[in-house]
Amino acid sequence: MMKYLAALALFGVSLMASAADGTPVTVSSSLIDLHTGPGRGYPIKVSAVKGEQLQLLKTRGNWVLVEFRQQELWMNDEELANLLRLNGQPYQTADSGRAAFEQRSMEFTAFIGDLNGASFYQFEYGYRFSDVVSVGLSAGQANGDNADTQIVEGHVYIDPFPTWYVSPYLGIGGGMNRTTPRTVLVQTEDRTDPIASAEVGVRYYLARNFVARAAYHRGVLATSRNENDEITTWKLGFSVFF
Repeated sequence: MMKYLAALALFGVSLMASAADGTPVTVSSSLIDLHTGPGRGYPIKVSAVKGEQLQLLKTRGNWVLVEFRQQELWMNDEELANLLRLNGQPYQTADSGRAAFEQRSMEFTAFIGDLNGASFYQFEYGYRFSDVVSVGLSAGQANGDNADTQIVEGHVYIDPFPTWYVSPYLGIGGGMNRTTPRTVLVQTEDRTDPIASAEVGVRYYLARNFVARAAYHRGVLATSRNENDEITTWKLGFSVFF
């Protein structure tokens, strides 16, 4: 399981740099300090003065990546109150989180839930190819009384209303399911079976870069026995997006 999580982590990190917005704004205060990295410990490379234009690219915590004079630099999100849109209207700080939600590119989610009566946890990296279509790679584990289950899956998600604060979605996908029996009374072997699954869920935008998720997941295992097995999962999750 750990090797799958490590692989997903590397995949997610490689995608973080691709998130981009490109909202153009102008500076309304006397100056805004721009740092070489997302933190006050990074040196100030240059300051943007009143009337100069820059582009907002993405957020990371309390810092915003901007493009200024063909350079990518970082400013503290407190400076968003000192920006104007190109139409002369103030750039509303309260809107920045919503804009980031609508233009999010990468999402990391931690789930907890119930899989056929067993406690379940799962981690997922998601990447949006468009406003409506995204993909997710996940690794999860259920700990039951008689067996442990490990599941690795990939999904394609459809978000028909991606800008809604409460946004429903549908997903289809598949992967592999590994079952490890716990009992020692009967000699049983570990099983690894392919799984096809579907998911319906909802995202709820909380604030800044945070989203709550709830989902119902149903999968069918293609076993070597005469009958296929079904698994049902209810889960709640907390996401951070970029």
